[in-house]
Amino acid sequence: MDFERLCKDVMNVDSKIRFSMIVIDGKQKYGGYRFDTVGILDSDELERSIWYAYERMVGRRAHEFKLGKTRYAFTEYANVKRVTFPLDQKTLLLVSMELDAAHDSIIRDILKLIATS
Repeated sequence: MDFERLCKDVMNVDSKIRFSMIVIDGKQKYGGYRFDTVGILDSDELERSIWYAYERMVGRRAHEFKLGKTRYAFTEYANVKRVTFPLDQKTLLLVSMELDAAHDSIIRDILKLIATS
């Protein structure tokens, strides 16, 4: 899978997407913020947030044998929405979007991108 291409394609899904990044083993490896977006978290906070998202996804795997494979996890904060998509055992796609983003259709479109990547 071409992770750089996937991040760019995700950013093109909707202008309300703030960032798209690939996380491998809990660390950001590809992608980043939209050119005109100012991050809410400083770099240390973002690094910790990425790690916690990774750890939560690892924890979800413990129940997948009964619940089925995780397709995505969605969180709406007071200032942004964030979606975590597991790509494989060690790799996640993290996507942040504005509060007024149409997250249902954005998630649907991103799942299609993942399926065809």
